[in-house]
Amino acid sequence: MAKQEDFLNSQDSTVAESLAIKPDWRARAAGRPQGWLALLFFALATVAFTWPLAIKLWDYLPDWGDPPDVAWKMGFIARNLLENPLNINRNPFFYPLTDSIALNELLTGLGFLGAPVIWLTGNTTLAFNLLNFTSFWLSGFSMWLLVRHLTGSFGAGIVAGLVFAFSPWHYGQYGHLPLTAQQWMIFSLYFLIRFLENTRPGTVEPWRKRHWWGLALFVFFFVLQALSAGYFAYFEAILVGCYLVYYFAVRSGLARYGLIFLRRNQALDKAAVRKPDWRRLGQQAGLVAGAGGLALLLILPFVLPSLRYQQEFGFKRQLSEVSYWSAAPTSLLRMSDRSWLYNPVQRGIFDLQTSVEREMYPGMVTVGLAAAGLVGAVRRRRPVYWLFLFVAMTGLILSFGPALNLEAYGLHPTGIPLPYKWLYELVPGFSALRVSQRFGQLFMLGLAVCAGFGTAYLAGLRPKFSLKPGGWWKPALQFGLAGLVALEFFAPGLPAQPTPTGENAPALYRWLAGPEARQVIGPKDLLLELPMGTTPTPITSSPIYLFYAQEHRRPMLNGSANILPAGYDRLYYEMQSFPAPATLDIIEGLGVKFVVVHTRELAADANRAELEKQAGPGGRLEAVRSFADPADSRFKEVVYRVKPDPQRFQRFAELIPAGSSVFLADTNSRRRLYTYTLAGLIGPDRRYFAPFASVYSGQVGGVQLAQPKQTFEYAIFYRSGGPSPADYGFSPADIVAQDALETVVLYRKK
Repeated sequence: MAKQEDFLNSQDSTVAESLAIKPDWRARAAGRPQGWLALLFFALATVAFTWPLAIKLWDYLPDWGDPPDVAWKMGFIARNLLENPLNINRNPFFYPLTDSIALNELLTGLGFLGAPVIWLTGNTTLAFNLLNFTSFWLSGFSMWLLVRHLTGSFGAGIVAGLVFAFSPWHYGQYGHLPLTAQQWMIFSLYFLIRFLENTRPGTVEPWRKRHWWGLALFVFFFVLQALSAGYFAYFEAILVGCYLVYYFAVRSGLARYGLIFLRRNQALDKAAVRKPDWRRLGQQAGLVAGAGGLALLLILPFVLPSLRYQQEFGFKRQLSEVSYWSAAPTSLLRMSDRSWLYNPVQRGIFDLQTSVEREMYPGMVTVGLAAAGLVGAVRRRRPVYWLFLFVAMTGLILSFGPALNLEAYGLHPTGIPLPYKWLYELVPGFSALRVSQRFGQLFMLGLAVCAGFGTAYLAGLRPKFSLKPGGWWKPALQFGLAGLVALEFFAPGLPAQPTPTGENAPALYRWLAGPEARQVIGPKDLLLELPMGTTPTPITSSPIYLFYAQEHRRPMLNGSANILPAGYDRLYYEMQSFPAPATLDIIEGLGVKFVVVHTRELAADANRAELEKQAGPGGRLEAVRSFADPADSRFKEVVYRVKPDPQRFQRFAELIPAGSSVFLADTNSRRRLYTYTLAGLIGPDRRYFAPFASVYSGQVGGVQLAQPKQTFEYAIFYRSGGPSPADYGFSPADIVAQDALETVVLYRKK
């Protein structure tokens, strides 16, 4: 007993560690029924908190923004695993790219997990919803598993699991599947802890079969989490890194032993402090380092394509954008607008608006329990509590972004720099993160564990009115606290957008995927679906088009990603004025054969009138098939064939001899693609140059990037706006022609 007491005094004396003295089979047998009960509890809690998701798994998505964007990528990853496993990013969108899934954050893990459902049912909506449901379910269960191990308390794990799974931060990510899938990092940490901890105090041979399984599962879940979302790769690196520092410095007794050694205080009985087992710690450090190296090797093949595109297209978030998406102190008061607390407290008292990327309300009950955990940590000397408090504070500070703002959206800046700015400048890939508020995940993770410790501490107190230690007090208190957490966070009525698939899909997409369309539209005919989007920026533009295009899988100029291919933003802005004649020039110049138009979404009645004109006699569009708009029968969804107009730029082609150098004038700061695409209309037998790069170069005759001070024989300038011809050595006397619509002017150097 003396040896056992010495061990417990020198280590983190949690209940779980005292239980570890029991034989392994007894501990495992005692934990199994509780594990199944916790799993069932969180399944039922998820049904309630995410209602009506459980009855709308098959044909509903949360909305038509990020959910279909993730779903179509999962669909192609699943298909590629069967058809082309060496290129799981292959898809026909963002033409002429062939692997545009790599333009987004990592989604490979979600694709792997959803693949069996997609293979069996062909329904990516179902796969998305099942993973979404499972993320909330397993977030609660994984946190229960961790906190029960750390505290030995079933009820403390329940409370912590509710906080972690259903906090406003996680609840608000309901439509962001990559960010709801936060459970894998908790499983990873749990199995790392089980690997590192010695099941029998005093033994030096922890390398049994099940310990190897612990290390293997740590690597598996670490890799799975990193491949589910790029943000979580950084989150779990911080979490695991903090725990490893704690374990080797504190949990092992190394820090305490080193402090005594440095002080050389002979008054202390060094025999009472167990000397660190250097051999065992060295083995553990080496194996964990090897496991980390293996995890990195497994992750890299999936990360490198995205890093290549980031470098190729110069992708980097600006600090101003990160600041806009940063949290602020007032974010801690923002919760879901469906919450019963929202109107009386947030809107009524604090007069705050809310949004998905602003919700970070931690809960009064949660904060109170974390404070109780602090008291317990001080009284009972639980250093592991301080580890998770540190994780929570780290997440909170990083969520505030590069500099402290006193209000969301970057309002009321203080100019006080924060650690996020240093990470942005020093850590590879960190500058690709846009929403620093998402570091609130670490804040809620650490706070959930601290709340679990608080629950265990309060339940361990013995009130005077309790009849006996094993009476009703402890379970009543724990489940009463769990009920308060659930009540505070409950926000029913999550949004659900009908997204029917298969035989119930919209008629337009059933036709495009059917045999009749295959007789009209070739498998390699380039399509463009319009309007491309109505948002101010082209990021994640109309992903619902791509979601339904999974069935016909024809090449499309449309795309949806965070890393935009060079030139796509220009195309997006140009198409806002469709069907103006200039937009039809661009469409023809890029080689588009068919255009799918949703007339209800066109900007104004004038656009619809111009579309009818272009589809009439002498127009440049020919209607192939039309369908009633399922949302409003007054409008149509029409498939048009693009009718080339060989006379449109015939005069330019006659005036520019083959082999001539032609400058397609524009500036890097403009949102125009028009002059660039004229190369595809004039003809390929010339040498074209432009001041900006574009992925469409091969489609329009091989446009090259113009070099400084380079001279050209011919140049095409906008008639109004754009760069001045004089800046490139051309004068009004050099004008030789202009197009029929007087949009551009052709110059020839004399």
